[in-house]
Amino acid sequence: MNAATLRIRRYRPGDGDRVRELNREAMAETPEWVPEAPDEDLLDVCGHYLDAGGEFLVGEVDRRKTSIQASVTGREQGETADPESDARVVATGAYEPLDGWMAEQFEATAGTAELSRIRVEPEMQGRGFATRIVEELERRARRAGYRAFVLNTGAGNDRARGFYESLGYACVGETTVEFEGATLNLALYWSRLD
Repeated sequence: MNAATLRIRRYRPGDGDRVRELNREAMAETPEWVPEAPDEDLLDVCGHYLDAGGEFLVGEVDRRKTSIQASVTGREQGETADPESDARVVATGAYEPLDGWMAEQFEATAGTAELSRIRVEPEMQGRGFATRIVEELERRARRAGYRAFVLNTGAGNDRARGFYESLGYACVGETTVEFEGATLNLALYWSRLD
């Protein structure tokens, strides 16, 4: 497969179906996957994130560059295309003001946001896409006045834990929560944004 270039942009309403599909694909490979989780935030990304002082980004690649042969797209050589029509969302990430049960886990002051929804299509993992999404979220959060990020991931999800630790996030503890009838053991992380 040819190298793909990730373009990062803000979520648009038309991205909803793909974002929910990508979330299911990526989470199904983790130990903390709850198949019937409602994921209500993904049903209203604009209201939950964008209109509430947060951010939601998608990373997309040009399908033509990720295919093995250009002919797979069915285009004749030399034919041009709208780049958005050939773009595929392969990564996501978001942050939102710290609230709810996560706020209870941290003695955080104003200026703290929760990092979430870091997802990469399984076939696209290992290319640095998640790192680029997190770095862009951090940059935008700093510009918006946030000073720290917190997050949670599965306590048994060694891959995710290693990823966040490689970016300088410190594990500050573990907790157990009940969610949709499932018991989740979660690791809690924190990082300054300056």
